[in-house]
Amino acid sequence: MAQGRSQSLETEPPGGVEDGTSIALFSTVDNKVTVPGGAAVRSSSLPSLGEKQSLVSLASEHASAGRSSEALRIYQALLETDPNDCSVLMGLGELCLMLNDSATASKFLHRVLKLDPTHQRASEALAAIRTNGENQKEKLLKIPQAIASSTTQPRVIRPIPLWDRDASFRKILRQIPYTLVDPVRCYMLYQFALQASRIEGDTVEVGVYRGGTARLLAMVLQPSGRRVHLFDTFEGMPSTDPAKDEHRQGDFSDTSLEAVKKNLEGLENVLFHPGFFPDTAPPIATMNFSLVHVDVDIYSSVLNCCEFFYGRMVQGGMMVFDDYGFETCPGAKQGVDEFFRETRERPCYLPSGQCVVVKI
Repeated sequence: MAQGRSQSLETEPPGGVEDGTSIALFSTVDNKVTVPGGAAVRSSSLPSLGEKQSLVSLASEHASAGRSSEALRIYQALLETDPNDCSVLMGLGELCLMLNDSATASKFLHRVLKLDPTHQRASEALAAIRTNGENQKEKLLKIPQAIASSTTQPRVIRPIPLWDRDASFRKILRQIPYTLVDPVRCYMLYQFALQASRIEGDTVEVGVYRGGTARLLAMVLQPSGRRVHLFDTFEGMPSTDPAKDEHRQGDFSDTSLEAVKKNLEGLENVLFHPGFFPDTAPPIATMNFSLVHVDVDIYSSVLNCCEFFYGRMVQGGMMVFDDYGFETCPGAKQGVDEFFRETRERPCYLPSGQCVVVKI
């Protein structure tokens, strides 16, 4: 697809968006979404929440890299399964803005606000469109979980994407293609691990899934002799609270302890603790920690991690919560906010969607 001004987006999206929002570049035949010149994606089965989050991140990465057709193809497949998904509609709105199609972008953004009147990013994007007008050559470029715009400057000024330029990090990233964590969050974790290698204490990851970020942590920390303790059922999500969590028991079950061990072959500084945390915590009860990566998605598990690790963190130690800022994991944010409401430390939210707490 040619870049710059997009082709007219004129076909009603599947599922029927009420305000007439349209995307054209797609046709649907036999439950497959096809883009001219692109492959087909089946949309007949519902993706899990984890798969959906990964696909939205992948579409955003394609859009940021200028691969608009690939981004559109993924968004359309997701829209087939849920026409009212705010994250997908928001992604389409931002993509239209990147292609200078403010009119279509406005329709998607208005749809987001109709579904969620408190959606800050959609409100900011619409305000920018109203302020700048259709004839400006503005671009609202999505920097993971943020929007940056410029109309008065001769060029757009935006942060350097170090995650694309750091050779050491990219070398590690190429070894973990199976991770669901996007490159920006991986780079945040990479930097925290480098910091942890300079202070005393072991590192822990609770919520390992297939071992992508576990491998990242172990590779960074191995030269310093730091150990990485890995906690997971290695069989999928435990029971959840429907009042607080969107994930359900059994999510992320497409893994196993044997598969993760294979993914971490060659790393001698990892220790596995299979089972339900904190039942599996006694072996580390007397230890102190410099870095704890919490990627558990649900309220009870986040709260369990806070209660167990907070008192065992060294001064300057970091607790990183992967799911804090994601709409699919409301319980994760609730658990963090509740626990740290009465402590000296305050959670620091990152544009990547992560949250970090540094022990004072």
